[in-house]
Amino acid sequence: MIVEQYPELQRLSPDHKLALAAELFEDATDATVEQADPEIIRLLDERLAEYKKNPSSGSPWSEVRARILGSRDS
Repeated sequence: MIVEQYPELQRLSPDHKLALAAELFEDATDATVEQADPEIIRLLDERLAEYKKNPSSGSPWSEVRARILGSRDS
């Protein structure tokens, strides 16, 4: 495994590992708005507008993550 080649990665917290994975994925895919599916961009813009109208309707990542992980245990 690649992780074994970089022992310092094993010392990262789970949240930092997820952030690193996201950054690596973004860098590897080099996704740009021009390459993205227009329907996905429209949906994201719509959801952002909804959030801006009512920010309290959203949930922080820590709560979303806990719900996701909790549902896996059920």
